[in-house]
Amino acid sequence: MNNILKIALTLAVGIVLAGCYNDFDNPAPTKVYTDKDFTETGAEIISIKDLKAKFYEKWGHDANGLGRRVVIEDDVVIKGKVISSDAEGNVYKSLYIYDGEQAIELRLMNDNYVNYPLGQIVYVKAQGLSLASYRYMLSLGAAPALEPDGTFPNDTPSEHDFSASGNSNIPTTEMVQQYVYRGELDTITEADVTVVDKDNYKTVLNDDLLGCLIRFEGLRSSYTTVDSNTYPNYLENVNGVYTNKYYQDEGLPITWAYNYDNTKYYGSSLFTYETTPTSLESGSYVVRVSGYARFALKELPADNAMVNITAIYTKYSSRTGGFITYQLLVSSYKDIEEL
Repeated sequence: MNNILKIALTLAVGIVLAGCYNDFDNPAPTKVYTDKDFTETGAEIISIKDLKAKFYEKWGHDANGLGRRVVIEDDVVIKGKVISSDAEGNVYKSLYIYDGEQAIELRLMNDNYVNYPLGQIVYVKAQGLSLASYRYMLSLGAAPALEPDGTFPNDTPSEHDFSASGNSNIPTTEMVQQYVYRGELDTITEADVTVVDKDNYKTVLNDDLLGCLIRFEGLRSSYTTVDSNTYPNYLENVNGVYTNKYYQDEGLPITWAYNYDNTKYYGSSLFTYETTPTSLESGSYVVRVSGYARFALKELPADNAMVNITAIYTKYSSRTGGFITYQLLVSSYKDIEEL
């Protein structure tokens, strides 16, 4: 009898263990979130435009808003499609999402492409996050660095540090998962990309499209000087001192960025619809590429070469809001097409 009991117990344990192994081999599918998951809890799904309005209503659209933030207090959710990828190293700790009208940057962590690939629908619980402006670009992220008493000086209208960052990257995977939820996996379609060319850019492009995915058709590469800056160049950083350097002067091939001897610098190149570029506020665009990008050392198109570029449309300024440039953030080298 004892032997029979031992055999029975052994079989029972084996069955339980086998079930456990099967659970590991076949984990439960990842939940796909829908609108209902949020509205049933009392949250309101709002547009990215309406979220941005919470910032502009308080700080306006001009330089007064630089370095400022608005802490989202309402239980609101935004929903959008991922239109950027950090897989090739040029997008850094950011994820851009688009809801069919406007787009916004989410300040997250590295390797976002793993969990949030191009076309992924995401929901973002904005309550508790900081909506902030840095050099005119709005982003949604964690709280900024605070004073010892827990305050942020730029929250006070009478105080203004233009160069402050009104938010920060959400620092851990656990925290990201508290705010960002995956919906269905979709794809990037023609409807997600605004197309401009030399005939329509003046009427199509405006600041409502900042953060959006734009296909610039028929841009011309321009090796020239505009507003005292000569292109192409790379920005050398030695102990916090920044200096524009030029590939030709350094005896280097002209590439998208600098990556030599484990030293990496951003590169800047100019592409334009203008016959003679005189300003970077309309019709001429700076493409900034990180030295960490996989395509940093790819050869830059020659002077006057024609290209199509699909990129995130961004805006940048001097510390106090002057010297405005419109910049193109490229996710992948395949998004640059030389004609």
